Amino acid sequence: MPKKPPAPRRTHVKEAHLVLQDALLKVGAAADRSKGAQQKAHAEVAKKLGVSTSMLYKWREPSEKGSGHPNPLERTAILIEATGDTRIADWVAQRAGGQFTVDDLATPPTALDKAANALVREFGLLIAEVVDAIEDHRITPDESQSLREKWNGLRKRAETFVRTCEKGDYGPKA
Repeated sequence: MPKKPPAPRRTHVKEAHLVLQDALLKVGAAADRSKGAQQKAHAEVAKKLGVSTSMLYKWREPSEKGSGHPNPLERTAILIEATGDTRIADWVAQRAGGQFTVDDLATPPTALDKAANALVREFGLLIAEVVDAIEDHRITPDESQSLREKWNGLRKRAETFVRTCEKGDYGPKA
């Protein structure tokens, strides 16, 4: 089997102003293709936020080029760093329909095959627990809570696995 060429490593985190720019482009594109409709959609977003459209556009630039003040995403990151409380990120994630999971990057990487096997094994155990829970054709609140805790743990370990791969720690053996 031929060896795969090494892929360039990528970061998974975009700069905040680029995320805002993409979001505004998306809401503008969803409105209509005409420039007037995009501006109207952006004006609606600005109105909901209680800021001017020009401020909204300044947030699409890096802080040092735009308004000189951090945009809301940057400010949220600063708030989390200042308080050390990730419940803020969890609240934002829940509002977006998800949940925040802290990475466990302090864990030293093991061999790729061992880490992948452990992840697959844990996923299999979670599936087995789901099967056990639905045997009586209902899920109790206790079973639901147990599944949530195990799923969150598995998600955390899977995210750590992928982040370790992104860092290149599972590269070719020397």
